[in-house]
Amino acid sequence: MFHVKQGGNMKWVLVQNIPINYHPAVLGDEEGRAVIFNSKQEAEDFIEKTGEDPEDIMVVPEMETI
Repeated sequence: MFHVKQGGNMKWVLVQNIPINYHPAVLGDEEGRAVIFNSKQEAEDFIEKTGEDPEDIMVVPEMETI
């Protein structure tokens, strides 16, 4: 379990489970860099705009993926 300090400069990333190995993978851009958001709401808005199923993608603090 990770403990993340709330507030401050917390960054958020999108994570999706990969069916092959069932490990969460951070979603990235075309160049393979993680897409990072300044707020959880910003990340959720991005998911909505892309038309992806929000049940398939999780928004988690970046620190949990390191």
